[in-house]
Amino acid sequence: MMNKLTGVNEYRDIKITSKRQLTIPKSYFDALNLEDEVQAYLLDDGIFLKPVRTKETLQEKDIQSIVRKTLAEGLSEEELAMELTRRINEYNRLLADRVHEFKEDMADLGSDDDKGDLDFNGLDVFFNEENGEASQST
Repeated sequence: MMNKLTGVNEYRDIKITSKRQLTIPKSYFDALNLEDEVQAYLLDDGIFLKPVRTKETLQEKDIQSIVRKTLAEGLSEEELAMELTRRINEYNRLLADRVHEFKEDMADLGSDDDKGDLDFNGLDVFFNEENGEASQST
């Protein structure tokens, strides 16, 4: 029986093999963007696994680029703080808008009115739309 925990997005029982190995579910692996290593913390009542981040995410790289470009402008400390906040907020709004547009496009795939809709099913990049054959890579 699972104790009430805050911040729990999903719960699963995971079997441990005779060699004391366990398999992390794919949904967990993908959600946490795991690579090939985790940090393990022994707690009083369990084990806490934390991803080891060896690669920067695209978002981290984008934010670093924003900071570098803003620093190069020679702004005062106050101007720099305000400008960084503005640019990072603008970046986050842009990402949120793109995600929202993508979700709307995906939801529109089932509609009868296809004017202006993005016709994308996730596999189109791999197959020739007209005859279903594999696309040639360029």
